[in-house]
Amino acid sequence: MSLLNKNDLIQRYNKNQAYLLSDEGEKNYSKNKLIEHGKSFSYLSSYDIFLSHSYDDARLVRLIKEMLEEKGFSVYVDWIEDKQLDRGRVTKSTAEILRQRMNTCASLIYLTSESAERSLWMPWELGYMDSRTGLVAVAPIIDENKNFEGREYLGLYPYIDLTNDNFYIHRSTNEWVNLKGWMAGEQPKVFNLL
Repeated sequence: MSLLNKNDLIQRYNKNQAYLLSDEGEKNYSKNKLIEHGKSFSYLSSYDIFLSHSYDDARLVRLIKEMLEEKGFSVYVDWIEDKQLDRGRVTKSTAEILRQRMNTCASLIYLTSESAERSLWMPWELGYMDSRTGLVAVAPIIDENKNFEGREYLGLYPYIDLTNDNFYIHRSTNEWVNLKGWMAGEQPKVFNLL
């Protein structure tokens, strides 16, 4: 089981860069690239995946978004299209805009990390999409040699594993389906591991 190893993702990201910036510079660069990409956003568009995440993980969000898009999925990242939203404050207006956006998405991938533990919005996004579509998966971003120990309610959902550049949805170590199959409604199958 590979999950999403933070160091591996950062190495992959750095390998794709012509030059490297400081962490803060990378966050700003990633945000600007995502905003640039998001200018084509339309309320009429629909997306395969709503990527629920902490803005503090902007560099990883950008990479994961690109990796998912390379696999043929359309991915929505909310703070790109809705820069005006104050994600640090919970308001009815903000909740309504996010609800409308999630209504255009078929599923939600919950990028959990140390930063995500402080998010005010992510648990709400997860609950909303779970009740709307039931297609919710947790993507643990973990440091090397660490185990995933997220909030207890995250254990209710299948998790994403990245193995050999392919995404899989797992219910357990021997029960999985590829992401494309999961998006099409397939349930994870049990595999006998030797």
